[in-house]
Amino acid sequence: MRSSLVPVIAVAASISVPLSARAAAPPIDWNLTPAAISSSCDAGIAQMQASVRSIIVSRTARTFDTVIRPLEDASAELNDALVAQGFLFYVAPDKAVRDASLACDTKTSDVLTEITADPDLYQAVQNAVASNTATTVADRKLQELWIVSLKRSGAALGAQDRAEFVRLQKQLTELQNTFAQNLDEDKSTISIAADQTDGIPADMLASFTAGAGGSYVVPVNDATVELLTVAKNEDVRKAFYVAFQNRGASANVGIFEQAIAVRDRLAHLLGFESWAAYQLADKMAAAPARVEKFLDGLDSQLLPKATAEIETLRRLKAAQTGNPNAVLEPWDVNFENEQLRKSKYSVDAQMVRQYFPVQHTIEAVLGIYHRLLGVDFAQVPSPNVWAPGVREYTVSDSRTHKLLGYTYFDLFPRPGKADGFANYPILPVRVVNGQRRLPVAAIVGNWPAPAPGSPALLGHQDVVTFFHEFGHNMAALLTTAPYETLSSGFRQDFVEAPSQMLENFAWQPAILKQVSSNVTTGAPMPDDLIAKIVASRYVNEAYFTTRQILIADFDMQAHTSGPKIDSTALWQQLAQRVTPMPMYPGTHPQVAFSHLMGGYDAGYYGYLWSLVYAQDMFTAFQQGGLENPTVGMRYRTAILEPARTIEPDVAVEDFLGRPMSPAAFEAQFTTGP
Repeated sequence: MRSSLVPVIAVAASISVPLSARAAAPPIDWNLTPAAISSSCDAGIAQMQASVRSIIVSRTARTFDTVIRPLEDASAELNDALVAQGFLFYVAPDKAVRDASLACDTKTSDVLTEITADPDLYQAVQNAVASNTATTVADRKLQELWIVSLKRSGAALGAQDRAEFVRLQKQLTELQNTFAQNLDEDKSTISIAADQTDGIPADMLASFTAGAGGSYVVPVNDATVELLTVAKNEDVRKAFYVAFQNRGASANVGIFEQAIAVRDRLAHLLGFESWAAYQLADKMAAAPARVEKFLDGLDSQLLPKATAEIETLRRLKAAQTGNPNAVLEPWDVNFENEQLRKSKYSVDAQMVRQYFPVQHTIEAVLGIYHRLLGVDFAQVPSPNVWAPGVREYTVSDSRTHKLLGYTYFDLFPRPGKADGFANYPILPVRVVNGQRRLPVAAIVGNWPAPAPGSPALLGHQDVVTFFHEFGHNMAALLTTAPYETLSSGFRQDFVEAPSQMLENFAWQPAILKQVSSNVTTGAPMPDDLIAKIVASRYVNEAYFTTRQILIADFDMQAHTSGPKIDSTALWQQLAQRVTPMPMYPGTHPQVAFSHLMGGYDAGYYGYLWSLVYAQDMFTAFQQGGLENPTVGMRYRTAILEPARTIEPDVAVEDFLGRPMSPAAFEAQFTTGP
């Protein structure tokens, strides 16, 4: 999602209902016109500005209750007023609505940039903190986050520097939003001739648009990326790979490099030597040097094994082509990886897909989370949604039957819809008038579209991803933190850990038995196939981890190298050093995904950093039972419920009964083939 420097990063709409309420639909209007978005956006901003002004000019003593709480309320009420206005950018079928949503987001971010850089507001917050009137753990954490946020937003700068900071921050917002829009609305396609379809499943071919002479027109996006795994024709794989790595690149390379320069100047205005130093000062890792040591140490450990894995795939291609000198190209990796899984482990991805029809998979995963976390899900029969096919569910506590919130699943591609797979905490938890306001979240994804008249089928990795994003979803809905700023997430380099931990469930035989159901017979996956899938888990794990290291290393280097970089050359240089697979000339992988312009700038390392915590947390379920409700409830209360109120190391130690250990993380690189 797009991000800003203010503590509350989600957008929302006001819903204040008693915990005993059952299935009343959230009163969110998903059918706003562009004009309605614009007018309501202006009204919400005006109210926020007025509320903050009243805090600043008030003559009452500056305390937690007269400054911090009203400031939090003003921020939350702005988010609450603009829930649909902000979220529709990602999901609205109508481009005019998406454009209006983007304009509202830009306008809101610009105003918040000005507000959070206001020295008078910063002084009021400082005075309130000095009053020592925050009495609870949540109150003290809230005021800590606000004072840090305002300082990091330029409020402590002199007038001239502050004006420059505000101007640059607005420019950065515009660059980030334009980048996201370019990527989401990219219309790249490739054409596949009738004689190039070998290996492509019939249901996938049926989902493509028919072209001239029996050819197929294939949109290039996350929903069709499976072509790189199944297409036997190397020309098809190459065409798709090059197009995929160049989505939006003609504009976005320049936009990304402009953003690097703006970020660098912003960091220097605040007294940091780089944007990475600025970002990491508010994260667990604390400093770029610590991240670089972590990444370099991991890469040096894995690179020899990764190189051997790539050589194995190259030899496999050589045997298939009859050319002993065959070169393994980037578009060959997924295909040959699949061939290796078939030949060595007898795991055929297309056969596996027959066991994961969408409806059964969703219901089975909901059942597992029900038993694990003590929550019930009920699909709303007449949902309030933004597009046909979107599902809405109520989420209730299994023991008390109290309604906890709502979740949406928007799982298949549409033109203009956000690419990838992500959970959006649309409406965070908040206490309003002494009552827990019900949260709303949405999983937005792009599973392969079903062929006409057939059910959609998922690959095993799709199931793993669903477990992951549903972990984020539960974190958004089950927190008990009383303020939106505290309930809307964790420190960024821990935020992936709870969801990564839950990915492990999709590799356990007992769980695979539950979530699988043959699309024809309804039978669960046979034990021998499950055993083969589990045995193949770490095939080429070292290589794929070096790819993650490459992205994280590129992110760090890009944000510590000054205002001017050649991002394509930097990626090429790092790919040669960090992984055994060089960058293909003419591609721009640095802008083929949105993370570094969507909130993970100088933060992508967090995926690997979080994984250390995730694998250690999973040991509690391995020891106590995968679906043991006692362990699950301990996880819910120790990790999910506090959210940002408690620091991650403290929460993890509370859950495990000991400090975090990296042993489980390290073991995954010595396990398997």
